[in-house]
Amino acid sequence: MRPGTFLFDPNFRFEDGSTGRKLFVVLSSGSDGEYLVAKMTSNGSRYGITHGCQPMDRLPNYYFVRGSCFLETCTWVQLHVFYPFDVGKLHNDITIGRINQIGVLPEGQTEELLICCTHSDDLAGYQEDQIQEGLAQIRSLLKASASV
Repeated sequence: MRPGTFLFDPNFRFEDGSTGRKLFVVLSSGSDGEYLVAKMTSNGSRYGITHGCQPMDRLPNYYFVRGSCFLETCTWVQLHVFYPFDVGKLHNDITIGRINQIGVLPEGQTEELLICCTHSDDLAGYQEDQIQEGLAQIRSLLKASASV
């Protein structure tokens, strides 16, 4: 699985211990045994409506306008909270159908999203390292596709 992969968890566990339906996006390569992910929301009441990176909003985010990718609704990637997922557990959850893969962003959009993530003040140092690894993976894919 690569950065830019969108997943849906019908039983996502939130910070307060509650569970619910949640869409999230993979931000790292998982090479260190952990995928870093960010939640997404279609409720934009706390976010701006300019497509793309919005690092200066009260809550930093990346906004996908409807039609800008495979999502059917306007969606914000929330860049103020990041979650670690164990690589093996996440792959198993996908295999058994507990979590569903719903799509993968093109490399160019993934690169923009990952660069945007690096502007978040809420990103810990090791998490930025994970995102930088993800960026390196995506840039390698972009370079390979450009040479074809």
